[in-house]
Amino acid sequence: MKMRKSIYELVETTDALPFDVSLHSVNYVPSHWHNSVEIIFVLRGSLEVTVGHRQQTLSEGDVKLINSGHVHEVIGFHNNIIATFLIPDTFIKGNIRGVEQAYFECDSSTAGKELRPALDRIRQLLAEMVQMTYKRGEVYELEMRIRMLSVFSILMQRFRTEEPEGEGAIKEKYMDRMLRIINYIEEHYQEPIMLQEIAEQEFLSVPYLSKFFSEQIGLNFQSFVSGVRLKNAVDDMLNHIEMPISEIALRHGFPNSKSFYTAFKNLYHITPNEYRRQYNPVMDKASERISQGYFAFNRASALGIINQYLQRSQSGQELQVAGTKVMTQAIDLSKKGRQLRHTWKNLITIGKAKEGLHEDVQNQLSYLQQHCPFREVRFHGIFDDSMMVYREEEGRPYYNFRFIDQLFDFLLSIGLKPFIELGFMPSELAAEQGKSVFYIPSYVSGPSSMERWCELLDRFLRHCMNRYGREEVEGWKLEFWNEPELAVFWPGTVDEYNEFYLQSYRAVKRVSDRLKIGAPGRIISTETAAYFHNFITFCREHGCLPDFLPIHFYPHEDLLENDHRKLEHLYKLSDTSFRVVMEQFVSISPNPDILRDMLAQEKRMLRELGVSHLGLYLTEWNSTAYHRELTNDTLYKAAYITKNIAENLDSIEGFGYWVLSDNIEETPASEQLFHGGLGLMAQHGIPKAAMTAYELLAKLGDRLLAQGDSYIVTTGRGSYQVLSYNYCHFDDLYALGDNSFINATNRYNGFKGEKVVKLELDLQGIPPGKYRMVTYTVSREQGSSYDAWVRMGAPDDVTEEDVVYLTAASHPRKHIREVEIESGLSYISQLEPHTVELMVLTALL
Repeated sequence: MKMRKSIYELVETTDALPFDVSLHSVNYVPSHWHNSVEIIFVLRGSLEVTVGHRQQTLSEGDVKLINSGHVHEVIGFHNNIIATFLIPDTFIKGNIRGVEQAYFECDSSTAGKELRPALDRIRQLLAEMVQMTYKRGEVYELEMRIRMLSVFSILMQRFRTEEPEGEGAIKEKYMDRMLRIINYIEEHYQEPIMLQEIAEQEFLSVPYLSKFFSEQIGLNFQSFVSGVRLKNAVDDMLNHIEMPISEIALRHGFPNSKSFYTAFKNLYHITPNEYRRQYNPVMDKASERISQGYFAFNRASALGIINQYLQRSQSGQELQVAGTKVMTQAIDLSKKGRQLRHTWKNLITIGKAKEGLHEDVQNQLSYLQQHCPFREVRFHGIFDDSMMVYREEEGRPYYNFRFIDQLFDFLLSIGLKPFIELGFMPSELAAEQGKSVFYIPSYVSGPSSMERWCELLDRFLRHCMNRYGREEVEGWKLEFWNEPELAVFWPGTVDEYNEFYLQSYRAVKRVSDRLKIGAPGRIISTETAAYFHNFITFCREHGCLPDFLPIHFYPHEDLLENDHRKLEHLYKLSDTSFRVVMEQFVSISPNPDILRDMLAQEKRMLRELGVSHLGLYLTEWNSTAYHRELTNDTLYKAAYITKNIAENLDSIEGFGYWVLSDNIEETPASEQLFHGGLGLMAQHGIPKAAMTAYELLAKLGDRLLAQGDSYIVTTGRGSYQVLSYNYCHFDDLYALGDNSFINATNRYNGFKGEKVVKLELDLQGIPPGKYRMVTYTVSREQGSSYDAWVRMGAPDDVTEEDVVYLTAASHPRKHIREVEIESGLSYISQLEPHTVELMVLTALL
């Protein structure tokens, strides 16, 4: 912990990490000193640093060391970002012999060429410590100490020198007096302060005190007091944009506005109004406040800058597993267990209805149904212009359901019921045709005629009933609109949406009261509770409670902080701009259990509202909303899906993973095979490791016998099944949005807690006899088509033969052996990070 005052900093640390590493954006820190060596590393912008009587400018990339006890002042310019390292005297003296008399002259802005290699090495070590501060591996403290001692090794060898005359530190014998004086100034700076007052308090003459103060601080008394006033005034000026500058000046002890303007311009070389305009963008978010001379800023930006100073390899060879985690458990397989419905099988998703007519998507749906059969498929855009359902001629509406028939005929032929999102709006029926979303536009406006919209719903549903039968269509689900809490999907008001829903609800129920219409699909990782409360209250008042509740989930920190602006712009941009927005937006929650926790929170809210009896469906969920997140293609996704389905078995009525196919028209198509798409299947129908994980989940039995950290045991179909997984969450650095350490062929550098999991299960209660043991393993060596693509040379273009090869590589490793069981079985599963394994034990007759 760091105790900060204007003039003196007492750097207190923990035993775990005996020095402080921080990122800042500085405006003004008046003259101060502390009981530590300070190293300033400028990442962006520039600073003006004064140590004693020496003033200099530091620019991007500069490193400067300030010796312990030396008074210094810092002024920041140009939206700077700096890393500071405060190393207490106790740490230095306790680890480096003879350092008590050491003085370091380390300043890259004045160093000669012969010192550049040493400075480059120091920059790298400092950058690694900043990175580790946010990555925090298992031996984080030890690695930090090693690097800090390496820095001091270089300092002792290359930068140790004699302390110049007149540049000494605050003398120990004067420390108490200086602290009394400074504390008095801090407490009374808003009042007129005279040197004579302090001289009387310290029993000193005014001339002696004036000389003493200047020698110790390097400033005359009035200049120092002006600096304290200025620092506090600048904090107020930026934290209270609405406050007039004249009021701020008087509030902080300046006799008038003119004296404040003069002091300010002498320091910053611009006027207060110009400075306030320059830094006003920093204050866009109310949560970002400024204090003690430091700005709030985008930490992910700083971490991105730090990368240029790191020599961290992107090669897979750097991936080191820290150790092994051994887990043992005795399990009785003779117990009855709990019946499983496997509600995760209820729902899978594709992008838009029109995509379901593409041959490649249909092939992927057929593959899915063969290897992991689902019951329903959800999609957007049933009324999109591409489906050619609605048009008007001379003011008269015309309907054409041919493409809808082709889609539904196909889905039903492979055992999938349509789970239809009612939306978006046909362009000729949209009230505002300029309101659209996605790369291939979908129109999000309300209808120009509510009557014609309701007639469209009526014609559509009656057509389906005539073609497929009333009983069949009454078994389908109709989710009403996509995420209307976001302006990008519903530009109207909440009241307008509620009325739109009410009229649509009544139109659907007039066709058949047994038709099932759902609430709006909202993102539960945003602050949508108030929105939902309003909606349910409206529904109760108007007799239109939904038949089920669809929800969406993406674990982005930005969503948790209720910052919708980036999301609302997400689908409106070109490919380049889209990537830029997502790089800012991609921060992930550090909580690996966030889906489980949020579902529990959602269910509590539903109980409080009295609607917990309504079926709850995740109609979209994923580890990211970003269509170019490179880890989407990797083995990581297999463990992510397995963990979240295993932990939430039957907790809700459906888990509609978003999305089946990388061939999706929300964003521009990518020319790259493994481009980080959200799909379970890549282009050319190549299954990713995520799809293979679903295939293993499909082999689980229908009774749950045991469940623990990283495993689940079921029985059914005459067999026992043990599914185990080694899930590793994103490290803190990657979760913040820094993805600079991965590239197209190396995507496993952003995880923490990576250990080999050795699972030892003592399986008891098995009837004696001979058994067939089949083990399926999805690992980087087998079952991950992405890793196979990397091993084959990561070709930009793939041939038909390559597609066959990569599809085969997506199959899990399969090992079969016969075992004789007399009194139980010791089952051992050893899992590398992200690996998923299924063991099936079947009695032989």
